[in-house]
Amino acid sequence: MLWKIRTELADRPGALAELAARCGADDINILSLEVFTAETGAVDELVVNTGVGWTADDLAALAAEAGCLRTTVRPCQADVLSDAPTRYLRAVLRLIDDPMSVDEELGNLQGFEEYTPAEWARADALVEIAGRLTERFDGSVVEGPRPGSAVPELRKATVEDAEAVVAMHERCSYESRTRRYHVPMPKLTTRTARHLSAPAGGVSVVAAVGDAVIGMATAAPWEELGSTTMEVAVLVEDGWQGQGLGLRLLRQVVGDARVLGADRVVCMVQPENHAMLRTLERLRMRSRVVRDGDSLMVTVALSDQSLSHAVDRPPVQYRQTRATPSHRSQSTRSAGQPAREHALAALSALQPHSDRAGAADRDGAHRGGRP
Repeated sequence: MLWKIRTELADRPGALAELAARCGADDINILSLEVFTAETGAVDELVVNTGVGWTADDLAALAAEAGCLRTTVRPCQADVLSDAPTRYLRAVLRLIDDPMSVDEELGNLQGFEEYTPAEWARADALVEIAGRLTERFDGSVVEGPRPGSAVPELRKATVEDAEAVVAMHERCSYESRTRRYHVPMPKLTTRTARHLSAPAGGVSVVAAVGDAVIGMATAAPWEELGSTTMEVAVLVEDGWQGQGLGLRLLRQVVGDARVLGADRVVCMVQPENHAMLRTLERLRMRSRVVRDGDSLMVTVALSDQSLSHAVDRPPVQYRQTRATPSHRSQSTRSAGQPAREHALAALSALQPHSDRAGAADRDGAHRGGRP
């Protein structure tokens, strides 16, 4: 049986030889090896052939015995033995016929939830190719309603909104989609739009003008942070931005999350996304901001106890496209990297200000002069 193993070898000479010797001792044949350079060191990806009876847990234990760290194992097919350039070129050929299949192609090509920098570069290139192909084949985008044409109605989304959600994404700029998903997102599939419109265990709210959706906020469970934590995200069509619609969407989806039992919501924001940071501040709710790798994790309290957790929590892998199930990504913070906390009232400078009105609670949450 074929298995793909991704692991971090110890940073010392002979580490790979030790793993190879350990495999040889158990009659496990290494068929291919690819080495990625990452911030934490080298990440090795092996394709191995084992006898009957081996499981993913067995292989992970074998790698641990050889001194490897953060090992992921999954079964695979013989097509992974093709060299990487050939597999990516074949993916481009398939994208020519169906640019909308880019997230499926990335899942097949890369497979693991955590991406190395090299894989991010490959994914960005494929996404850009898909976007350009889509623009070439479908250069005409139907214009949506313009501000002033009507007052947007906020309501809970359903799967029936999927097509309108896809149309809204097509009208949004590349920058708006990237701020929402943290990765290039040239197109949204109808299947993914259904998941966004009715997330399992969560809720979505849309801003609609007639049959058109011009904004959307989603709250979905983030179980790694606890059963009562939800992640929230907002996307507003470019022409409707700057009019308070994002704040209205955020307020409603946060309220709906509380009704569903959430005691806190978390929003991952890029530091340069000042509009979203201001929107979160305007909620006027007890909040905490933690620097988490290249992103900011903004936690909003929905109960008195929900910000009492330790600031230096154990690392939690953030999948930058958690809301899009078919495309996963790497953690924004390496294991063991400490988080740094900031006051929400000081978001513009990304540094806590001791002279700002308001004091920090004993649990570390900053009220910014607000109750």
